[in-house]
Amino acid sequence: MDKPSRNNISKVYCEKCDLIFESRDRFEKHLDNHTGVRCEVCPIDTVIAKFTSLFKRRSSENLE
Repeated sequence: MDKPSRNNISKVYCEKCDLIFESRDRFEKHLDNHTGVRCEVCPIDTVIAKFTSLFKRRSSENLE
């Protein structure tokens, strides 16, 4: 059985921000945003980071 080539994929899913792309090229361009820098287009990552920093601040205030 032959392996399917990368170009035969009709849609590509980004696990980091829950987006679906129509082509591998668009996905790879989008993936460049995830390398090293948090993508501001991904609202889930931004919200999670804000909530965790909020809880970290509150827990440290309770210790004092």
